[in-house]
Amino acid sequence: MESLHKLETAGDGVRLVANSGELALVFGQGVWEALGKLSLPLEPTEDELAELESLKAGLAEHAGQNGFATVVEDVPCGASPERFDLVLRPSGPFALTTGYVFAPVVRREQVARLEACLSGETFVEGAYLVGAVAEEGAFSGGGGDEGVKVLSVRGRSCSSSRFELAPELWRVLSEDLGWRNVELVAPVGSER
Repeated sequence: MESLHKLETAGDGVRLVANSGELALVFGQGVWEALGKLSLPLEPTEDELAELESLKAGLAEHAGQNGFATVVEDVPCGASPERFDLVLRPSGPFALTTGYVFAPVVRREQVARLEACLSGETFVEGAYLVGAVAEEGAFSGGGGDEGVKVLSVRGRSCSSSRFELAPELWRVLSEDLGWRNVELVAPVGSER
């Protein structure tokens, strides 16, 4: 096992996913309890931080190479103190303007602040809060119809499926970073 990507309950046991999803181990509940509770640190690894930086640079590069109408950095979000690290709008009549905020750790409070500022935003129509890691509760605020989606490098997880991602985001994730999919993390209480 080279890297741990996800830990989840699976029926009456625990499923551990490793090596970019290529290895999955299932431990029965009794075996897992004997091993003790495994908790992943919320601190991102150097590799996760490097992948986060590669994603940010890849999005800007992709937009520049593909003639996006808007490619700007450090953009204010409405009248709030929140800022987007990157704002992209593809060319075309039905293109949406997407704001990206990158953070080493995505927390619930950040999601709530971004949702609040986006509600009064007129320039950016949807937003992604992208982190090297995200605390579990951070996925509850984003996704669905809210306009703010949360994406985590660790676990390659997102509050929306890969089919709902902004096309430029999925292109960079899949083509530049080699992601095969994103793990959908449904908001708490959701029927997704």
